[in-house]
Amino acid sequence: MTVEHEAAIARSAEAIRLHSGHNILIESGAEPVIDRLARRDRPVPATPPELWAWTFVVKDMIDVAGLRTTRGSVLYGSEEALTTAPCVELLERAGALLVGKANQHEFAWGVTSENPHWGDVRNPRHEHLAPGGSSGGTAAALAAGIARVGLGTDTGGSVRIPAACCGVVGLRPRAGVLPSEGVAPLAPMFDVAGPMATSVADCARVWRVLSGEAVEPPRSLSGLVVGVADGCAQAGEFADLGAEVREIALPYEILAPYWTIVGAQARRTHEATYPVNAASYSAGVRRKLEDAAGIGHREYRRAVEELLAVRAGFSAEMSGVDVLITPTLGGPAPRAGCDEAAVRGEVGRITSVVSALGLPALAIGDLQVVGRGEADVLRAGLCWEAGGGAIPAPR
Repeated sequence: MTVEHEAAIARSAEAIRLHSGHNILIESGAEPVIDRLARRDRPVPATPPELWAWTFVVKDMIDVAGLRTTRGSVLYGSEEALTTAPCVELLERAGALLVGKANQHEFAWGVTSENPHWGDVRNPRHEHLAPGGSSGGTAAALAAGIARVGLGTDTGGSVRIPAACCGVVGLRPRAGVLPSEGVAPLAPMFDVAGPMATSVADCARVWRVLSGEAVEPPRSLSGLVVGVADGCAQAGEFADLGAEVREIALPYEILAPYWTIVGAQARRTHEATYPVNAASYSAGVRRKLEDAAGIGHREYRRAVEELLAVRAGFSAEMSGVDVLITPTLGGPAPRAGCDEAAVRGEVGRITSVVSALGLPALAIGDLQVVGRGEADVLRAGLCWEAGGGAIPAPR
């Protein structure tokens, strides 16, 4: 093991120790995940790869061979995974060091990362706030210094909401851009895995490893048309970087068919375990599954048709607009210990619209950049960051 690796692992181990009461990681095996690294011999390559000695965590919806995947539940994780998800393999091949599996909202369905089975994840940067969800453990691990980067999953905001609550960065790619093998589903039409980091620059580096797409920061945003929705506070900063800004309205009417599709798909994802094992589910996820009961193929088909029609209409409205900026959160960040059912609609209303539209989005804290392709949002985010933009704090 190199000096670089030893130092990186030692930093992670110390951060894990300091934040042991924050329920950031799920340790479901016989030994902590980080201890596996001491037994791995990593020869030093002539040219160190892209993420050499970078530490990372993965949300516990994602398989790693030899480790259990609990999905934040007590119903899964009795057996270790046999294979590693391709998204994790890519990071490890690039030299990154897996130091933990991150805690989350049960079954990746919630905005607070409260978890009655593995403990509620606590926000290490803003103690009075929940860390967001459902990838709250991944965001908290970055904010706590446990890892440099991480992988989360995002259906309706599960990478972006925690990024906003914990003051980090998260990218939701378009569905199908990254392989989904080895990632447990919730609602497959909208489920994606995405990178998280403490800067846009690091997020872009991880994206290059995951996708092969290199993104360089432009010197300015001159010539770019930036749509501004929901009173995004950073509109003036984008204008100062040379962009033309114009107001645009998000199509909130897409949420009704979106939630019908999510509920119908989630019921089928859980068909083998719900309602037969209902007692093993948290009360919050039980309520969501009950609310989705009875959605049949006709209602589902109508919802898909409505959603696609709204997508087409919004695509026409976005003609001439290069990227769109919004707040990440639809309202104040959820408070620690809040009633998740009472806040999830408002907290996730903007991120859910973007998921429903099928567009990629970059959350830089409580700033969300939406575009047609991942490179579009990363370039805008890199330029904003290089221009001195600090990660916006949650409200």
